[in-house]
Amino acid sequence: TNAFKIEKYSLLSSPGSAEISSQNGTKKRYAFANQDIRLLNARINLNSKTAIAFGSNIRNYLFTLTGQANWQDTISTLGDFMKINTAHLPLSGEFTGSAWAELYATFAKTIIDDGDRLLNAGITVKLNRALAGGYTRAKEINYTTAANAPGYVLTNSNVRYGYSYNFDFIDSAKSTTANRKLFLQKTNSSLSADAGFEYILLADEEDGEGSSYAYRTKIGLSLMDIGYNKFRHGNRSRLSIAGAPGLVDTLIEDKFSGANSLDDFNDSLATISNSLTAINGNFNIYQPARVVINIDQHIIYNFFINAELTIPILPVVANNALFIRDINLLAVTPRWEIKSFGAYFPILLNTKKQMWVGGAFKAGPLLLGTHNLANLFAKNATQSGGLYLALTIRPGKSKERFGNEPNNKLSKKARRGLDCPRF
Repeated sequence: TNAFKIEKYSLLSSPGSAEISSQNGTKKRYAFANQDIRLLNARINLNSKTAIAFGSNIRNYLFTLTGQANWQDTISTLGDFMKINTAHLPLSGEFTGSAWAELYATFAKTIIDDGDRLLNAGITVKLNRALAGGYTRAKEINYTTAANAPGYVLTNSNVRYGYSYNFDFIDSAKSTTANRKLFLQKTNSSLSADAGFEYILLADEEDGEGSSYAYRTKIGLSLMDIGYNKFRHGNRSRLSIAGAPGLVDTLIEDKFSGANSLDDFNDSLATISNSLTAINGNFNIYQPARVVINIDQHIIYNFFINAELTIPILPVVANNALFIRDINLLAVTPRWEIKSFGAYFPILLNTKKQMWVGGAFKAGPLLLGTHNLANLFAKNATQSGGLYLALTIRPGKSKERFGNEPNNKLSKKARRGLDCPRF
């Protein structure tokens, strides 16, 4: 986010001294957050050319974007805000958030294997359960200086907001277990999918580099998260068209000063709206559909470099649709890696033109990393970055697929042309 900054705190220090400060000035503000919990994911080779995978995930994405606006931490009234933003009209902003659980199944197969190259293809089908969703769209917010009194008069605004129906069943008089049961019962299911190809140029064993990896270059092309989550509008979802005569800033501020709930907010909004309409029916929030291009290049020995480009789809093809965004754009990752150990140093450029330098290490089944090393060592960057943790278990007898072979054995290229005996 660029809306606020966390200072005097890093992930290696005590949070007791942390301070949060708003970021003053004129700019478009944004906030992105996502959390992925990927559980019970398994991959199984059926044979040398076919594999399946299955698992379950819980995912949550949200983002907020505003139009150009000035903000100062000295603002104390609505009139103060209006005064410093007369040059930035009309004002606008949006928010979208979606959380869902998914069960997935993957089928992958080698299409081409001629000893020099491989072409693999795979498809994943996901059954989604939409857990929670909501959105806000505020646009065309205009006002003018009051003619006969100090202050500002609201002349127009269009505000639309909705949330998922299951929130209406949360009751403070009921137990946590009962609320959770009702909350999950009032959710909808949908389908989504991923698909991709991977082209691999195999390495010659005779190249003398001694790497335990058997490829020179991998090129991947994937289409990710094609689908949506389906929600029903909650009972308090509204569309407001405002701009009635005499709506001065002090009156608007007074109307909303006592609003302590969404019902209170809707009641207050009704008093300043030309029309206030309840929104019914279903709404869909599309998942962060994107094309991912990945190139992995073996350099020498166990050193590699990986480059990945993420191209969002929905902002181009869906004008009025609700969708969530993935902040990834470009990542270049040099790494040293063997089967049990690895060190990674990703350089990330995201869609908000921020550049982060991250770091990660692998030790046995554990992978731990951060997108932005400044989260660990600087005390003013915790609001930009994140952490990831993975545990990979390979059951069964450990087998090195590739390694140095005695000189009297067939080359890898020759071996790949032979069929293995079946038992």
